[in-house]
Amino acid sequence: PGELFCLLGPSGCGKTTLLRATAGLETISSGRILYGDTDMTSIPPFKRNIGMVFQSFALYPHMNIFENVAYGLRVRKLPSAEIRKRVAEVMELVGLTEELKRNPSPTGLSGGQQQRVAIARALVYEPSLLLLDEPLANLDAKLRRYMRAEIRRIQKATSITAIFVTHDQEEAMAIGDRLAVLRMGVVEQIGTSDHLYTRPNNAFVANFIGK
Repeated sequence: PGELFCLLGPSGCGKTTLLRATAGLETISSGRILYGDTDMTSIPPFKRNIGMVFQSFALYPHMNIFENVAYGLRVRKLPSAEIRKRVAEVMELVGLTEELKRNPSPTGLSGGQQQRVAIARALVYEPSLLLLDEPLANLDAKLRRYMRAEIRRIQKATSITAIFVTHDQEEAMAIGDRLAVLRMGVVEQIGTSDHLYTRPNNAFVANFIGK
């Protein structure tokens, strides 16, 4: 609880499949998925109270940024005053108060700003779990480093439990409290970046994390 946990591994190892299964977007053939002590295996995604941030941002271009962020609250039929208050608070948290005043379509924002709108939309209804699927893959190198720090700041400010998928070792080691290294659907090792780097379980982890 309260951790920023990274799923790390090469392309095709099953990171996104595991994340989608956690969200309920994939049906698992065996095993169970627990949120705390609650078995969520057969619970549909819309009843799991999760926030999801996609690699493509997946914002609605026909809505302004206020309506993008407010969407989850409107679905939950919250009063208008409460929606305005919550959207303002979460946009301040992600550093987009000025953009909210202008309130353009997401297409009028930079990549980093769009990513923060996507994070705000996922956080505004206070999910119990935040899932991030390679959320920085479409950003340039300098912006990736900045957004890495921003995601960690936002996650620590909200104390939300977050699972972050990436194939970028540096990114995972910079952002994660703990990392799970996957290979072909198997978790090879779980630990802090320091632990994985200095005490890898096997040659694969050593080679993947180390130089």
